[in-house]
Amino acid sequence: MRKARTAYELATSQVDTPEDIVRVFWEITHTYRSRLSRVLDLGAGDGRFAIGGRFSSYEGVEIDASRRPRVKLPRTARISYSCAFKHQGMGYAACIGNPPYVRHHDLDERWRDSVARRICRETGAEVNRKCNLYVYFLFLALLKSTQDGIVSAIVPYEWVSRPSAEPLRNYIKRNGWHVDIYRFSEPIFEGVLTTASISVIDKRNRDRQWGYLSLSPTGGISKLRQITGSDGELLPYERRGRIWAMRGMSPGTQRVFTLTEGERVHVGLTDDDVLPCVTSLRKIPRDLERLTWPAFRKRFVTAGAKCWLIKSYANNISPRLQAYLDSVPETLRDTWTCTTRDPWYRYALSDAPGLLVSTGFRKFGPKVLVNSISAYAVGSVCGVYADDDAAWSCVRAYLTGINFQNRIVPHAKGLRKIEIRQLNAALNSYLKRAKRDA
Repeated sequence: MRKARTAYELATSQVDTPEDIVRVFWEITHTYRSRLSRVLDLGAGDGRFAIGGRFSSYEGVEIDASRRPRVKLPRTARISYSCAFKHQGMGYAACIGNPPYVRHHDLDERWRDSVARRICRETGAEVNRKCNLYVYFLFLALLKSTQDGIVSAIVPYEWVSRPSAEPLRNYIKRNGWHVDIYRFSEPIFEGVLTTASISVIDKRNRDRQWGYLSLSPTGGISKLRQITGSDGELLPYERRGRIWAMRGMSPGTQRVFTLTEGERVHVGLTDDDVLPCVTSLRKIPRDLERLTWPAFRKRFVTAGAKCWLIKSYANNISPRLQAYLDSVPETLRDTWTCTTRDPWYRYALSDAPGLLVSTGFRKFGPKVLVNSISAYAVGSVCGVYADDDAAWSCVRAYLTGINFQNRIVPHAKGLRKIEIRQLNAALNSYLKRAKRDA
């Protein structure tokens, strides 16, 4: 069985902030307060934020007792070792630092729900259970800082637009606090695929304004024209219409449930044991409009892509497929999805979509294919569906004509990811235009 997560995982939750970025952090923070009294760091790590700031006292909280300070702390600084959400102190002039980054499905559910209920009681905000751990930390920082205090934290820039962080944004807006988000123009954490920011919430300034700025790692600052970093306004998040998008299937783990042609042959499965699927469009040419069987064989089967989805959803599976499933090591199926169903391999099969869309892209917009072979969308490839027959070539032409690059918040290193509800917004616009032109 998969081991349950407690509060959060130590090894992967926190990445040390480079010392030059700590220096830039304090330079920006002190433009709002030239000097601070009591400072609280809710994810102290080795205490590096205790160096370089101007404050009367620094108190750090760190859950990992093995993370000891690398250098001697100032006389007015101390670190205690416990869960930040059990920390009793209140009334800090500033809550600062680099809170841990942990995805919602890596959080222990009972711990998460307990913290979410506490935040709801104290703020009136109903926390989205799909938010990242750093959102909980920002809520906690707002609760522990004084009425005229400041929260300054290094967090992913995506919190400015993601639906899962909307309750936090709404809570800030209800209180009228001023917010400035300094988006780093270059990656500051090696190997971390997210765009970082220094986000400052100034509770003393109640002008209700939000500012978006670009920040170089050396401290250079320039104003962003839009939240997206371009001239384009943020693509809204909308509910599904008659034509809608849906996330790619998550049968359990692609290492087990999707196979290349070579892997299919090696484990002895026939065409009767698998379905065609698409797990990535990264190597597909942008001008390819339609996924036909010849294109599927050339671009996926012969190319060695993960292109076969095993039919383990069925009640009666072949002896060949059963033998394959029995040979899968427990370590490979030790995922939340697999361990919470019986048998572990029986997933729910969704319908094949009319369009296949890559959710990640770098330039202009995602790749879109008309799905002529009824392949199944898996993982980061999402599907577009319709209540009735749709002119899929027309829908594709509309989507590929939108400059999504200018309307999506950057994810990391030039990569952009379109959210399902943002794709729904584009599809709703198509429906409105089609109705107007009819």
